Amino acid sequence: MNPRAKLTVKQAAQYLHVSVSTLKRWRADNTGPTWFKATDAINSPCLYEVADLDRWVMMQKGKA
Repeated sequence: MNPRAKLTVKQAAQYLHVSVSTLKRWRADNTGPTWFKATDAINSPCLYEVADLDRWVMMQKGKA
């Protein structure tokens, strides 16, 4: 998969094998992978870049 590909919350959750609600909690707690909004609009969807998800997973290795 292209590391610059943008994933929706649902796609990112599937990619990480976690629930959508887990990603939502991580965003609220500021503990999950980097995310961004496509625009400044209030209803703009949260998006994740594949490279950011991979980087975040690598940083989690060894934590327990």
